[in-house]
Amino acid sequence: MVWDVPTRLFHWLIVLSFCGSWFTAEAGLDWFDYHFYFGYTTLALLVFRLLWGFWGSEYARFRQFMVSPWNALRQIPTLLSRNAPHNLGHSGTGGWAVLILLSLLGIQVGSGLFVSDDIFYTGPYNPLVSSDTAGTLAYIHRTNFTVLQVFISLHLLVIGWYQFGKGENLTRVMLTGHKSVVAPSTGSSAETRWGLFIAATLVSIVAVTLLVQLAPEPVYLY
Repeated sequence: MVWDVPTRLFHWLIVLSFCGSWFTAEAGLDWFDYHFYFGYTTLALLVFRLLWGFWGSEYARFRQFMVSPWNALRQIPTLLSRNAPHNLGHSGTGGWAVLILLSLLGIQVGSGLFVSDDIFYTGPYNPLVSSDTAGTLAYIHRTNFTVLQVFISLHLLVIGWYQFGKGENLTRVMLTGHKSVVAPSTGSSAETRWGLFIAATLVSIVAVTLLVQLAPEPVYLY
């Protein structure tokens, strides 16, 4: 057992939230309220993952998989090798991929709080910034989404490589939490810490709710 229940829930909920944000952004103005809701959901999930990176079980913690950038680069040949030993948790390269993906999602959500099209919709914190700043953040929001698409495509390619090149089904692992690898035991456990899970969930929901409720009221101009 490697991935605890909260880590797996986070993974699949962030996938659904990202897809929902993408769909509602493309579906037209009638869906933009839902686009903001998906954005708030993504933000709450990111707050949860930050907390779970310190409170979760062994392989969910940042300290377990974060290495120096140099060490992560040195592990790239291992990633490309068919016969390299498998990691129980994230490799150093995988750990940096997680950090980058979480950062990109944070940039996407953070910039979205301030955007406006000056006609139909505006983010909850748009009144706090100038029009020029809002325009810059809107550009970042659009551009960063393209970067996210590229990064997620690479992520899917790596999953495919592990499946068909290295013989490791990472999708199944993220569904079940179990890895079948020959590796020395570290004595750690992926058992879910339910009390901390509930606490992290409540903190995340309350934090994002307060963020939204304490913001200036969104101004809809239609």
